[in-house]
Amino acid sequence: MALNQKNDEPPGHLTPQDLVLGAKASRYLDLLCLAAIAVCAGIAVFVAFSVPLGTRMPYSGQFSRSGLPWPVALGVTLLVLFGLWRSGKKPDAHHMGKKARFGVYTLGSAMVVACVIGQWMMARSILIQGGAW
Repeated sequence: MALNQKNDEPPGHLTPQDLVLGAKASRYLDLLCLAAIAVCAGIAVFVAFSVPLGTRMPYSGQFSRSGLPWPVALGVTLLVLFGLWRSGKKPDAHHMGKKARFGVYTLGSAMVVACVIGQWMMARSILIQGGAW
């Protein structure tokens, strides 16, 4: 087993500072996910009050389908965000080194922002299709 030259510990060992910083990163992503869930749920509620229930998201694909019903289309991002938030609730979610924390702050934030933007774009197309935009 190779040892780190800095502190003579195994390479996979996490210091107490790593655990504290990992808990901070995990809490950051949890709060970001909860805020995004609230925003996406608000967008879905706005769409619910603005278009009829039978409105479908427009689809111009290969098989000439009529599109997804809007509750299904807008529920996808909420499920992704819920799954991402739930992954931060594991007992060992704070066990992360420097690279993992960097990934949480950059890729995790990017995924959450992409979900909110995707929710907004789908809601906009549904509102246009339903005649409310």
